[in-house]
Amino acid sequence: MTTFTNIFGGNLIGPSIPTYNPITLTGNLTLSWPLETAPNSNLCTSIIDITVGSTGAYVTTLPPANQVGNGTAFIINNFSSYTQTINGNTGVTIATIAPGSTFFFYLQNNSTVAGTWFAFQYGTAVSTPSVASIAGPGLRAVGTTLGQDIVVTTLNTNFTIGNNNQTQLLNWSGGTGAFLLPLAGTVGANWYIQLRNSGTGILTITNSGSDTINGTANLAMNPGDSCFLATDGTNWYTIGLGPVITGNFNFVTISLAGLGGTYTLSGTQLNQIGYRFTGALTSNIVVVVPNTKQEYWVNNQCTGFTLSIGTSGQVSPPTVNSAASAIYYCDGANVYLATPSSAISSIPVTVAQGGTGSTTAGGALVNLGGTSVGIAVFTAFNNAGAQAAMAAPSVADAYIFGMIN
Repeated sequence: MTTFTNIFGGNLIGPSIPTYNPITLTGNLTLSWPLETAPNSNLCTSIIDITVGSTGAYVTTLPPANQVGNGTAFIINNFSSYTQTINGNTGVTIATIAPGSTFFFYLQNNSTVAGTWFAFQYGTAVSTPSVASIAGPGLRAVGTTLGQDIVVTTLNTNFTIGNNNQTQLLNWSGGTGAFLLPLAGTVGANWYIQLRNSGTGILTITNSGSDTINGTANLAMNPGDSCFLATDGTNWYTIGLGPVITGNFNFVTISLAGLGGTYTLSGTQLNQIGYRFTGALTSNIVVVVPNTKQEYWVNNQCTGFTLSIGTSGQVSPPTVNSAASAIYYCDGANVYLATPSSAISSIPVTVAQGGTGSTTAGGALVNLGGTSVGIAVFTAFNNAGAQAAMAAPSVADAYIFGMIN
């Protein structure tokens, strides 16, 4: 018996059949094998792309499994926005393909119409980027979404701001200091940073080159000031600069009981206008204020020792008299008395300052130069004839002051 010899080797070459079919679903669909079927849109080819012509999720049914050999395979891409269901020829679901997903199918057993199909996700037809990989300045990955991210950096020494500080909050905690901005043209438009002065002195924001901040060369931030600083690529602009002001005049009472030496204003004690200091001191004390331009209305109710007010390191800061009030100002370096040296600083007001130097009428008459005779006449006249004197004030005044003098 003569045997068949395959002189070419390998397997038989199959016929050329369609290998790609883009399907636009408008409803459920049953596929056919592209064997002896005329070309149509329902062919189950090696690659099938599914889109949806109208709203909806549909069912696609495979051809009979017993019409092809084991190992028959194809890929289905779901390019629609809806989950698509793939059933075997008898209606049993083989796979559900989510939007953007790709599934690989192959036939394991073709002994029945339904057959035994194996399907697994082959990949995704729509790219889903890693959230962490696209998080940039001001953004961070929160699970599968992006969230706002503000990095707080606290500084107490002069600092040069770089491009890597974008969107950060630079928090100043020192005394007087300075931050140097990068060139607006280098970091580019839409670049911004956040600033806060939590320190005790002026924080100066200095420009690079010919840049300006709000049209000026530099920006001086007082304690408590905060802002966004953004650039258009040429100059800088502030957003929300300044502390919250609750009134034109703020007043605070501070107890210095049991203290001496120095006492530095801090926190909510800063940027007030009116200050009252109370308590028994243990030694002379200097109230230290920031090196910022500020006005201070001071009432000294402390006892025992001297109270002065000045900046850190100020030589001979002005003294506030006990049980007295006075107005002072700071020019950014030192504190000075805002009124002349002869200004009212205690009660009672002296004659030299335009007062009587006394809290009683008798004492006032003596301090104003009245003699004992004149004072007696004035007192008698005031008690017995005040109403009559009112009728001729000029005569009475002349008589009284003549007797006093």
